[in-house]
Amino acid sequence: MALSDREPVQGWAAVPPGPSAGSGPAAAGAPLVVRCFGGFHLEIPGRRLDWASVRPRVRALLRFLAAHGGRPVHREIILAALWPELPLRSGVRNLHVGVSMLRAFLEPGLRRGESRFVRRDGESYLLALPPSAYCDVRSFEEAVATWRRAVCTGDRAVAVAALRDALDQYGGDLLPEDGPAEWVVPERDRYRTLAAESAATLAALELEAGRLTAAVTAARRGLELDGFRDDAWRVLAEAQQRSGDTAAYARTRRAYARMLRTLGVDEPARVA
Repeated sequence: MALSDREPVQGWAAVPPGPSAGSGPAAAGAPLVVRCFGGFHLEIPGRRLDWASVRPRVRALLRFLAAHGGRPVHREIILAALWPELPLRSGVRNLHVGVSMLRAFLEPGLRRGESRFVRRDGESYLLALPPSAYCDVRSFEEAVATWRRAVCTGDRAVAVAALRDALDQYGGDLLPEDGPAEWVVPERDRYRTLAAESAATLAALELEAGRLTAAVTAARRGLELDGFRDDAWRVLAEAQQRSGDTAAYARTRRAYARMLRTLGVDEPARVA
């Protein structure tokens, strides 16, 4: 497919340049701040958390619940992820101990049944996130949902703002400290793919609006996340060509051709 074959996005209202309405986490005053992209971080304002006092498997339980963005997770899923080697009864006992330890760590002196953060919902558990809390996973998912609704309504301004917001929230791979753990790899890949799609889509919208620098930035972000996204390569090349940056355009053209050759695809015959 030639670089010039990109189809325009139709039916959008105009949107001015500028930062997204949701850019940057609004963590000030939040009762809980949780980040899972690019590395785990949990903050309770006014508290200094001594992670050295928490067992590794208990810390993993907290990360597991945090990665679900406030959604309840059935105990069988938790057991399969964190205690797969144990019989059911032993796994459940470990889960109960882990939950108790988390509650005591996050809210010292708490009486039984009064935890604000680690809650039980039937046979499920969750890291409770009140609306005033900040969680990058939850914010990312909300931004993506807003973008998809805007596509249905044709509201370009909302779509662009939501895509910018989604990329602001995505700070890197999901929980890299958990390495190749089976429970995290599929979600890590899903979020990375979704972030790459968000970046490539934003790049195309910025290009259509004539914001060439913003289009280049978004396209490069998409290619950092997924170097095989044809749409991001084509938008990047077109934005550079239209901006008159012939040297950058030539480099992109060569890099794009190398990528295509790795896939066994011939280089496009024309660019514009």
